[in-house]
Amino acid sequence: MIPISNASAPLRAATIAAIALLPAIAPRSAAADITADKVDFMGYGRMGIGWTGSGQIVAGKYMNLGDHKAIGGRLEEGDYLQPGLRYHLKKAEKPTDTSVDLVADFEIFSLNGAIISDLANGDINDIKIMPLQAYVEAKNVLTDGLKLWIGSNLYRKNDIHICDYFYFNSLPGQGVGAMYKGLDVAVLTQTGGSSFFATDLNAGQIPPGTPAIVQRERTMFIAQYSVPVGPGTTYVQGLGEFHLVPRSGDVNRQTEGSLNPPDYGAVGGVKVHLDLGNGDFSDASIRYGNRIANGAESGGSTYQTFGAPGVDGKYAGAYGLEVVEHFMWNVQDLVSVNGYGTLHFSRGGTDSAVTTPNNRLDYSVGARATSYFSDQFHLITEATFQARKDEDLATGTAVKLSVAPTVVPTGERSAWARPEMRLIYTLAVYNDAAVDQKMSPYLQAIGVGSSKTAHFLGARTEWWF
Repeated sequence: MIPISNASAPLRAATIAAIALLPAIAPRSAAADITADKVDFMGYGRMGIGWTGSGQIVAGKYMNLGDHKAIGGRLEEGDYLQPGLRYHLKKAEKPTDTSVDLVADFEIFSLNGAIISDLANGDINDIKIMPLQAYVEAKNVLTDGLKLWIGSNLYRKNDIHICDYFYFNSLPGQGVGAMYKGLDVAVLTQTGGSSFFATDLNAGQIPPGTPAIVQRERTMFIAQYSVPVGPGTTYVQGLGEFHLVPRSGDVNRQTEGSLNPPDYGAVGGVKVHLDLGNGDFSDASIRYGNRIANGAESGGSTYQTFGAPGVDGKYAGAYGLEVVEHFMWNVQDLVSVNGYGTLHFSRGGTDSAVTTPNNRLDYSVGARATSYFSDQFHLITEATFQARKDEDLATGTAVKLSVAPTVVPTGERSAWARPEMRLIYTLAVYNDAAVDQKMSPYLQAIGVGSSKTAHFLGARTEWWF
């Protein structure tokens, strides 16, 4: 089967049209079985426009000092759609009944930061449509309170929404999992075509017409446990992970350079959630991973191995540290303040100079205030300071200030009210090191003038349901 995202424009258009027509051509008896209480639709999305003074495409060119754009604000982000559904194969009538659901959703985005709509873009080949989640989940199966799932799952639970930053236990992957009371366990896998996962068995030999590539997969064993310790939803949560990759290559072909050695990594973490009432909370967490599970750079997941291996091809000595504080403070129905502080340090497995940094430190502090001038008119103001230091290079810094007059049609006085319709202005001020090293996607694509300032002006709506 040809993936939708890789097909030609005519074929992709035909495929999308066929999917859209399926309900219409389904047998009457089958259509009648899909009643309204069988399906829950869900979705997240954001759409809008952005400008720079020089006219380049700017939407999605994050101003933050990190490859994962996770250590600062997100108001200059690009278009993104995530439609999904939960189909009730067996719907529970009461909380103790067994229920079975099929969960599936997709993500739609542009590869180059251009406007996602074909109406405004003009080239459907710029648009990617990819499956995101597809799993079956059964609750109260075998025994009361036990939940099982198998498939592709956005296996993550903690995020700083104003940074689009999933932290502590962000492990999207494909696998199998079980939850019982406070215990949550899973076995997940990751594969890919990068050099970390794939080996050319013909390395060092005369290349054949078709190179022999052997891929290996990372297997992750995950265990989490939450214990209620105070009022409301206050709890303490522990996290443990063990990652494993086997040796890759053919044991009968010991050509130098044709094999990658086996390796492993472990992760431990603790999170404390304080329910302060009135929608106020404080989340503090720390996470440490070693060897191939050292991912932490700019908010990366533990499976995003950082740096280069040692001369033996292994990541002995590599580690990654993540520290996060995230809070919400509501002052009656006048203003809500959502703030955060983050720190990440990552080190690779080699002591030698390499073309990419083998250690990186980044940290940030920031807050977004949502002021409720009326039920339907809110004012978002946001400030961020962030810093990043790569290897022996100078430390880059950035200060970002944003103002976003916002219309909330639902009239809800809450930082979580959606949809929001925003007019956005963001100013970023960089130091010399950040500009010289092109530390942000914005600097890499557009750059700044001699004043070292960057500007974003846009309009964007965001929704979820």
